[in-house]
Amino acid sequence: MQIQTSWLVLIPIVFGLGWLAARWEMRLQEFEDDVEQTKKQHSTFRGINLLLSEQHDKAIDALVEVAKLDPETTELHFALGSLFRRRGETERAIRVHQHLSNRQDILPKDRSHAAYELGRDFLRAGMLDRAESSLNLVIEGRYHLPAKVALLEMYQIEKDWRKAIIAATELGVLEKKNYQDQIAHFYCEIAVESMRSKNLIAAKEAIDQAFYAVPHHIRATILRGELAIAQQRPHEAIEAWGNIEKKSPAYLHLIADKWMKAHAELSLEQEGLEKLKLHLQEQGAGELLDMVFKHVLRIEGPKQAQTLMNNVMLSTPSLTAMTKRLEAQFLIAQASAEEASMAEIKASLDLLKQKTNSLARYTCSNCGFRARRFYWQCPGCNHWDVYSPKRSEGIGSV
Repeated sequence: MQIQTSWLVLIPIVFGLGWLAARWEMRLQEFEDDVEQTKKQHSTFRGINLLLSEQHDKAIDALVEVAKLDPETTELHFALGSLFRRRGETERAIRVHQHLSNRQDILPKDRSHAAYELGRDFLRAGMLDRAESSLNLVIEGRYHLPAKVALLEMYQIEKDWRKAIIAATELGVLEKKNYQDQIAHFYCEIAVESMRSKNLIAAKEAIDQAFYAVPHHIRATILRGELAIAQQRPHEAIEAWGNIEKKSPAYLHLIADKWMKAHAELSLEQEGLEKLKLHLQEQGAGELLDMVFKHVLRIEGPKQAQTLMNNVMLSTPSLTAMTKRLEAQFLIAQASAEEASMAEIKASLDLLKQKTNSLARYTCSNCGFRARRFYWQCPGCNHWDVYSPKRSEGIGSV
């Protein structure tokens, strides 16, 4: 009886000690969790402060420390990947996003996000085939639309115009937006490539598709005339380009030389030249003036060229017209062997040529990129139809 009584006393003591030990272990674990959480918060806040201070190297070190403390933090991994890509460390960004995309414990939306970011990494690294594969994995969610935009950009970089047409068509449905202008240009690019390879049937089909996307498309109209020239049909070329001459004369400089050649083949060169002259009142500072001046010199001579430039200077004065007038005067003086006049004119002419060559530019309305020649697609920002067909002569010119 005495032994049983002692056990009865000992059992509550043992249970009490066990309870105290469990409570102590819980409090110790809570303390360790609090310390770890404090470390995470400290590193996170430190990383954010460094980011705000634009100290990206130190910010990355701080955020990497947080990622080590909590490998499950997907948002932090996305932030790290974006930082790596922004700093040009594409390989590290790829590793971060590959790690995320391979994890099985993340939500589908995070997997799509990881595939999108990985595609952007590959695109930045120039690994276009892998970029395409990753971006095509984003089939739903908030990153589906940005992935399609990235694919469209990539296909244009690759000059894979048929895939670009598909991507633009899909984007049009997703965004409820009209991409027909871009699609028409993509078909025009296919037509240009086909004509270079002498595949005139494919070129015609592409031009017809461009007109189907955008009726009366200016570039497609120009290409239709070029196709007619390639098929030795100058009359059809003049008919096609007549639409440019009547409805969109600002683009005449893109076809002026070919226009003159087509008229020459039909023995109508003077008629073709007279039609171009009519548009110099509106284009007294552009490339059309250069081309008309060249053909007037060749066909009618320097005196007629000088008269033409005098008329242009009266209606739309420009540095280009003044330069051309001096060129005609120089040729007249040269024909008359007037050495003194030639020297005087040449001094002014050289100065004006230097000035006009440095100022005459086409300017992108989207990014401001300036170029000596006209582009349908800006080399700076890759936007379409952002160059005015009218060349400027410096900041103050129209």
